[in-house]
Amino acid sequence: MTRKCRKCGEEKYQDDQGQWFCPDCIQEEIDPAFLDEELDDRGELRRPYVLEPTTRQVSIRLPIADLELAKRLARRKGIPKYQSYIKTLLRRALVKEASGA
Repeated sequence: MTRKCRKCGEEKYQDDQGQWFCPDCIQEEIDPAFLDEELDDRGELRRPYVLEPTTRQVSIRLPIADLELAKRLARRKGIPKYQSYIKTLLRRALVKEASGA
């Protein structure tokens, strides 16, 4: 499921906490002096690091049944990419474990 921003009409994205946001609208609200003015390899301005935290690609072997379940649950929740759903679940579990709950 995708959502459109009411303000600009662009596609909204879901963060790790399940909140929807529009990167274009957020970028307009940020002070231009704060933005990273370097160009990427396509000649476009990079987004501020606040919107895209540093990540590292990993490879994990998971049981097929778990992957199928994650895909079904992600579809049911309207999350287009099951990988995003798995990242959200992992993040919540890590925060919960770190807090000692």
